[in-house]
Amino acid sequence: MANMVNAKRFYKKGAAMYELTKEGRRKVEDYIRELEIQRNEILNEGLDTADDTYLPTVEDIESDLNFIDIDIDVDGSGEYYNSWGITDNYDSNYPISLILGKDFRRIKV
Repeated sequence: MANMVNAKRFYKKGAAMYELTKEGRRKVEDYIRELEIQRNEILNEGLDTADDTYLPTVEDIESDLNFIDIDIDVDGSGEYYNSWGITDNYDSNYPISLILGKDFRRIKV
């Protein structure tokens, strides 16, 4: 939530912002657990390092909803998607997909 508070400072009153719903938060938490599993497999096999890469938190992903160019990353169907890095040279096997109205919602500031 600290990121949400910081994000609100950059938005004009009445501008749209986004926050995760309970269902969206669970989906993000599950996604982060999958990233941890993928990362551990890569590191345990000695395929890469994670010196310069940290895994996102729920707050990071929620903040990303508010700092992206909504017209580009939330497409016409209201879907947000992003593939996060899990090690220094590998991205996740699949992107997270969040749907406006189901996984996140607009809020007014």
